[in-house]
Amino acid sequence: MRDLMVKIYTIMFILLVVRTSSFKPFRGCSRTKGYEDLGYCAPSLRKNSPFNFPIPECCKNLKIDKMYCLCDAVNPNFLEVFDVEKLPKLSHACGDLLVPGSYCGLYKVPGGA
Repeated sequence: MRDLMVKIYTIMFILLVVRTSSFKPFRGCSRTKGYEDLGYCAPSLRKNSPFNFPIPECCKNLKIDKMYCLCDAVNPNFLEVFDVEKLPKLSHACGDLLVPGSYCGLYKVPGGA
């Protein structure tokens, strides 16, 4: 009976750890990953040009971390070259990766509370 209880508590602990760790931001961002995301997705985000549907590599890369690494690059320098108003369009084209009301770098995603 004691062994069964130990197994149950162990399983519950593992589930708790897995569940809580899934709410943490993606920690796999590197400078290379950010540049890679921008390289693939830049045509969709450029200022003073129409929105271009993203290439498959762009969406594939963004889905890995739900745009976290790209959003990490949204700073004043980003704003000089790219149009943040296109971020929700890019998110939608790649499968609605941004949560309404959340922030993508300096940009607040429309919607939500």
